[in-house]
Amino acid sequence: MIKKLFPLVLIICFSLTAAAQGKRLKNNPKYDRKPLHFGFSIGVNYYDFKLQQLADLSADLPGYYSVRTRVAPGYSIHIISNIRLGAHWDFRFNPGFASTVRTLEFDVVNPFTEQRGTATREITSSFLEFPFHFKFKSDRVGNYRLHLIGGPKYAIDLASDEDVVDDRVFKIKSNDISYEIGFGTDIYFEYFKFSPQIIANFGLSNMRVEDDTFLAAGIESISTRSILINFTFE
Repeated sequence: MIKKLFPLVLIICFSLTAAAQGKRLKNNPKYDRKPLHFGFSIGVNYYDFKLQQLADLSADLPGYYSVRTRVAPGYSIHIISNIRLGAHWDFRFNPGFASTVRTLEFDVVNPFTEQRGTATREITSSFLEFPFHFKFKSDRVGNYRLHLIGGPKYAIDLASDEDVVDDRVFKIKSNDISYEIGFGTDIYFEYFKFSPQIIANFGLSNMRVEDDTFLAAGIESISTRSILINFTFE
């Protein structure tokens, strides 16, 4: 998914920077001297799972063959708080909300019909997210500059079924710790700064819940993977 989205975001970034570069006068020339500024961002997210199955799945769990994920786009909204650390460095705290739906597809034998088929479990998540980013900025050229961002993120899933007692529900933990890396372009307009970004997220926590269900038993670990196409206004 990430590889498929890279070309699209690159086209957006380069087309916008080319338009900005064509202007001779600098918009908001003192903007980056502000010690503190705020903004907001909206984006489209693609949340996925990294699954680690049992090494010898079919032997350890007869009737259990594989599991895969199906991803659907979601949306993200964040508030931006930016502290200037130097000419090329900023520190950002971007609390926000993200909504997404992921589907797990299990290739298993139905214990009631004894027929092999696909069992699906839909996981709906509503995250409160708290990312902390360091931002490295290139030199400004005209009305644009490139940047890299990265840092840790804590998220809590308000829609988590972690404590639900129901064997028909595939449960994941509500708390997640991850790190994010990304890149983008800052484009300066007369009254605001616009920045298209692409951000990749890599979960560090094992989200699997030990609930003794057959579908969960075939997975050793499950962690978050996601990508965000983001548009910020500051």
